[in-house]
Amino acid sequence: MICKNCHCDVPTGKFCLFCGWDQNHIPADCTLEKIHARWVRGKHYRELTRAGKAGYDLAWRRRLCCLADKKINQISLSEYQEILDAMADEGLSKSTQAKVQHLISQLSQLAIAEGILIRNPACNLILEGRSSRETLPFEDHHIAALLQYVQNPEATYLEAAKITLTLIFTGYRPEELFSIRRCNVNPQEGFLIAGSKTEAGKNRIVPVVDIIAPFLTEWYLSCPQDPDAYLIRSARGGKVVLNNWRARQFYPMTQELGINRPDQIASKTKVPHITPYSARHTFATLAWRADVDSNALTKMIGHASIKTTAKHYIHRDFMKMRAEANKISEFWLSGHAV
Repeated sequence: MICKNCHCDVPTGKFCLFCGWDQNHIPADCTLEKIHARWVRGKHYRELTRAGKAGYDLAWRRRLCCLADKKINQISLSEYQEILDAMADEGLSKSTQAKVQHLISQLSQLAIAEGILIRNPACNLILEGRSSRETLPFEDHHIAALLQYVQNPEATYLEAAKITLTLIFTGYRPEELFSIRRCNVNPQEGFLIAGSKTEAGKNRIVPVVDIIAPFLTEWYLSCPQDPDAYLIRSARGGKVVLNNWRARQFYPMTQELGINRPDQIASKTKVPHITPYSARHTFATLAWRADVDSNALTKMIGHASIKTTAKHYIHRDFMKMRAEANKISEFWLSGHAV
């Protein structure tokens, strides 16, 4: 007989020997679109951040909606795989493909809970897109240049440098820092409360270190008395738009300071370069070098586990390579000292 779930030819019996499906179970007549509509109304989706929802919405509209009218228990693994393979052929990154894979998994889990599926096909999907571009951390001399730059009150990109240093020494994502309001600042105790993206990252407390304390004090004192006013404000007093700030302030500042070369700015999609997100990687790397307690680091950076921090943010290999490279320069200098 043919299994109703995996469609394999199996011996007659109550359960499929391949997937374990109960052959007497009659699943509800449910399309992928109906499952998606129920998932969107569910708790998991409702508790996502705006960015998280937008990512899943895009994955549905541009990719999975082509299977909307098909019954979810009749969609084969190869049909899902074809969607991911097409994304790979378009040169899209693994992280972009992973968003689609995650949505497939979420919808399948809901279908399993409702007795429509018995197993999650997302576990067997293969991501073959290009790897996401590596995020470079700020180097020590970059941080030194920024600290010197903010000493000049006439500096063209003074605010951008202060914001960048704040990102480096708090570990906040740029969009998190720009979302901080006056009520999220405790100047007496010296900490900020903010965060997004994951449950572990929401409303986390990050101490304000001495290096950036003057910037936070300045922003706080100049902030309107309204507790909902943004700590860092645009020229019009509203929330800073990350894309605008990055293009008009951050990249020109890094080019002026020699942190990014002109060719890196001109070919950002092809050439590795320093981005605002590099500050978060730098924070984790500096914390590791300073032997910060792993539990404290995990709480400050907003991860559920130090494994996530270590895997994606601490550039140990980068620091090791720099130490080894220093041996070459030390050898050359010792050989040419007069």
